[in-house]
Amino acid sequence: MILNRDYNILYKQTILDTTIHQLYQQYHHQSIIIIHSDDYQTYKTQKEFPDDECLLFSNIYDIKHSVLGISLVFHDEEIAYQQTQKINQLYPDIEGFQNTDSIDIVPHGCSKGAALQKIKEYYQITSLAGIGDSYNDLPMLTNVDIPITFVDAPQTLKDIAQYHVHSVAEAIACLKHNHKIEL
Repeated sequence: MILNRDYNILYKQTILDTTIHQLYQQYHHQSIIIIHSDDYQTYKTQKEFPDDECLLFSNIYDIKHSVLGISLVFHDEEIAYQQTQKINQLYPDIEGFQNTDSIDIVPHGCSKGAALQKIKEYYQITSLAGIGDSYNDLPMLTNVDIPITFVDAPQTLKDIAQYHVHSVAEAIACLKHNHKIEL
């Protein structure tokens, strides 16, 4: 879902309930499941840290709102990679993007890169910069004019990034200095 500054929906696409139910049945015993719904809530099968403000759920049928995305947290990078490949082969209506040791799953054709293209068109922006730190940021970094990543990011991201920085502040300073961007 893409919102403008007044929180009006510019674009929205949801995952089919049948797909969500299948993913839940397949993965609820082996991962933490995080549901991102269109009621602006985050639902999880378990809290990951004490001040986690998510809503806990134990039955997928308890979530009554449309699902924008689902994340599966494995705490293992190799398992996340394998399951991302499996999901992308088995489910044509969704796409999984590995995020180090987890998977971010969205409707097919949705990605950070696709979202930025829609924003760029809607606001008639001529140039965009983007910063990312994990595999799920690859579509974004390949769809911006100035791709930026961190010095400790995976090599795949470093290979396509124009700048490798230590912090967001350094990225902003780099944009101001090298591209004469005013923020």
